[in-house]
Amino acid sequence: MFDVHEMEVNFGPQHPSTHGVLRVLLKIDGERIIEAKPIIGYLHRGTEKLFEHMAYPQCIPHTDRMDYVAAATNNLGFVEAVEKLMGITAQIPRRAQLIRVMLSELQRISSHLLWLATHAIDIGAMTPFFYCFREREEVLDLFEHYCGARLTLNCMRIGGLPDDLPPGWLDELEAFIGKFDAAVDEYESLLTTNRIWKRRTVGFAFERRRSHWARQGAAISSSLELMAKPMM
Repeated sequence: MFDVHEMEVNFGPQHPSTHGVLRVLLKIDGERIIEAKPIIGYLHRGTEKLFEHMAYPQCIPHTDRMDYVAAATNNLGFVEAVEKLMGITAQIPRRAQLIRVMLSELQRISSHLLWLATHAIDIGAMTPFFYCFREREEVLDLFEHYCGARLTLNCMRIGGLPDDLPPGWLDELEAFIGKFDAAVDEYESLLTTNRIWKRRTVGFAFERRRSHWARQGAAISSSLELMAKPMM
């Protein structure tokens, strides 16, 4: 069962950081998590059944909500699947393909900024939250300028896009890209060698667990690199 100081607690599904969709059964010893068992299935919205009774274009806004911080990439995954089913992949205009990539990459950056901000604040670093959201707001401004929405974008269409880029959009994108590297350097200065950050993140992925998770490539290389570095 338990050692003297261990206890089991529920993390979710009501906990705000899991948004009501996940329950994790934790075994803890003080602040240390000994074991975590994820229990899924708290948010099945019947999306597949809804799609059975809708035309393909009507399904696209639903994909926004399947992951509301990755709307553009969810839109893209759905419309590309439909295009493959219809056999029209080769007919997608080159310009539309490039704009899709730009929107998807901006969505990826936005999602990563949200992750880094909330992960940092969850383990005790508040300042990076404001820094990351500073750049994330600029990405959302680009989305809003393109399609009028900031979160649930509905920005892809089967066969292409709803609209071409508005005047000045590429200039705004170039301005954002021009200063984003410097912003990442600021995140690095706040977190990468931060003592609290390292004590709560470095050294927790052991070889046995990496093998069990089937990690490979960049994921396993990065964890090995971090474990090799001395603690500050």
